[in-house]
Amino acid sequence: MYTIILPVFLFALSMTITPGPNNMLLTASGARFGYRRTLPLIGGIVLGIVSQLVLSALGLGILFERLPLVKNLLKLFGVLYLLYLAYRIAFTSGKEGRTEKAQRPLNLIEGAGFQYLNPKAYMMSITAMSVYPLEGQLYIPSALLIIGFFIVITPLSISLWAGFGTLLGRVMSSTRYARGVRMLLGGMTAASVVFIVI
Repeated sequence: MYTIILPVFLFALSMTITPGPNNMLLTASGARFGYRRTLPLIGGIVLGIVSQLVLSALGLGILFERLPLVKNLLKLFGVLYLLYLAYRIAFTSGKEGRTEKAQRPLNLIEGAGFQYLNPKAYMMSITAMSVYPLEGQLYIPSALLIIGFFIVITPLSISLWAGFGTLLGRVMSSTRYARGVRMLLGGMTAASVVFIVI
């Protein structure tokens, strides 16, 4: 089982630390609300990814192969939701729209739920559970090892993006740059649709 440790580590790191919908949302949330208030979103993303890994170990990839319409619908909803969030990030300042929903980051449940609209998360979990687990009696222990790697690596990787966003938030606190940074973050979030469409 030791043979999969390095490949799984590198796969989990590369999938969670590279740009994508989750990391763009975390950057925007960190900029807007700070790192501490973004922690529930970080937890939700980890929870959603782990639940997808478990479902993938139980055969989620087979479901998508047999029902491609389901996969395409999830992709469409993911794109629309991401574009909605990008709009909210770009055009809602901290002083506008003082409703509770407009003035809070995504919470644990919303972060976990977003993983089910995020095709990059599906691709990551299905690939992890179709390529790396060992066969036979070692399937369950190796699948648990893979899940363990993601439980440790994911929060560390994605926290970097939330931290980066928090630093950007300090720039946003200056009225001179706030609008430009919001537009940049909204644009980056909208651009992350590329990771869904490709």
